[in-house]
Amino acid sequence: MMKAIATEQMVRLPDGISLYTVVMLPQKRGQFPVILQRNPYVTKEVDLESMLTDACPCLRDGYAVVCQHARGCGRSEGDFIPYENERADGLALLQWLRQQPFSNGEVYLSGASYLSSVHLSYLNTAPPEVRGALLAVQDCVRYNILFRNGFFKTGLHGPWFARMYKQNSLTRKNFCPDSFRMLPLSAFSRAAFGESVPSFDEPLLHPDQDDPYWSTPAAGGDYLDAVRRSRIPLLLITAFHDIYTEGVIEMWNSLPVEQRKRSALIITPYEHNTSYAPSMPVQFPRGGLKEVWPDYATNWFNHLRRGDALHFGELGKVTYYTMWENRWHSAPMLPQGKTPLTFFLNDHTLDLKPGPAGEIQYLYNPYAPATFPGGCCLNFDGMRAQPPPDSRYDIVSFLSRPMPKRVVFNGDGRVQLLVRTDCEDTCFYVRLSVVKAGVAYGLRDDITAVSREHPDYRPGTAVALHFRFTPCSFLLEKGDQLRLDVSSSCAPHFSAHTNRKGLQYIQTTAQVAHNTLLLAQSELTLFAD
Repeated sequence: MMKAIATEQMVRLPDGISLYTVVMLPQKRGQFPVILQRNPYVTKEVDLESMLTDACPCLRDGYAVVCQHARGCGRSEGDFIPYENERADGLALLQWLRQQPFSNGEVYLSGASYLSSVHLSYLNTAPPEVRGALLAVQDCVRYNILFRNGFFKTGLHGPWFARMYKQNSLTRKNFCPDSFRMLPLSAFSRAAFGESVPSFDEPLLHPDQDDPYWSTPAAGGDYLDAVRRSRIPLLLITAFHDIYTEGVIEMWNSLPVEQRKRSALIITPYEHNTSYAPSMPVQFPRGGLKEVWPDYATNWFNHLRRGDALHFGELGKVTYYTMWENRWHSAPMLPQGKTPLTFFLNDHTLDLKPGPAGEIQYLYNPYAPATFPGGCCLNFDGMRAQPPPDSRYDIVSFLSRPMPKRVVFNGDGRVQLLVRTDCEDTCFYVRLSVVKAGVAYGLRDDITAVSREHPDYRPGTAVALHFRFTPCSFLLEKGDQLRLDVSSSCAPHFSAHTNRKGLQYIQTTAQVAHNTLLLAQSELTLFAD
């Protein structure tokens, strides 16, 4: 019978801060491979028995499990400032492990979401004792976590940062979801926390992904090549409605060929937790990770250590779920459909041929942004049922005819809008939904500003804007429809554009825009198999 033990330690770092660390061993004596976790989502209440129960599958297979409270979280000392100390603290923990008698010199990294970020922070140093990793639902590109095409993710990074910042030491914070509508947004940290916070404030001054700022350590530059330079086998996990779907897919695509052959990527049809939850509108048969691979963590690490066969997925391949076809598939890369289908935006319809020329104009008021349920795959809450078409004066909906036959769509999607506005700058937002039995389910979205593609835009001029949807895989049955909503805002998910030219996050006022869509010249393209 296994006699696992758990001990509590305060690991002292070079800067004098001590981090609370629980070491769980299969038995009192011996040397073991170590599964390492670092966690900011903890409290000062610690239940060692529950931790031993959760770690039991790993302990039973002969692993030591080391769980550390991130700096400034739970029982650890210091202040938690998102991302700021993870590299130094993670490397210090590895150095501490090298000196522990229970470690056999092998370390396996495990984490999901921010628990993956803590490892990505130092993986480009290729620590020799790290033999493999399970990294779920996290992007290694900081820009993607904060922005989409220059628009701050007020439905993702904003509220998350505000909740997590100095969680142990800053007891009063003055913010709510509507706080992210303040002008200028660059004043948010001083209003919310009573102090300026460079790690929140500075990125707002660099909304362009090509800005050299995003290669600096302060902006996550150390993370950018983490997976490529690690050279270790990786089990990457995401979901088609995860907040980091696109980033995880890009991480997979960036792996060197030899590293990818020893790695695997799993994409479920769900959200950030990769399994079904009651808040989700659709439950896909056998779509959850734990349904098809209940022992994925131990199986992956045992595969790396002992050569055990994988119980699900395939090495060197993406294993993904096609929504509404309700089947898993495997391929070296997530496939792009072979046949492009282009739908023209006509008079509130999506048609395979352009209709008569025309236009639709609507008023966009940044002080009263349009709202959409669900963040699709760029913000929290994933797929949600959508309101009826044209649900507001500033949302224009286009609906396709019922599909004449079953069609599977794979890969990305693209939208080109021909637009004009009476302001020097404004933005446009697009959301793709699938309509089944009269219910529209939000699938993909994108947003961009006129100035991003046309920096010298003159009011009243017609210009083309281009959008790209994150890749996915879904089936439309005979009779199903596509719906495209066009607007100029998407609350609470993205910051509202002020309709003024220049850096948005220092604007102190906003103005109303009259935005126009040119029909029969705007189009949606998806790729069918």
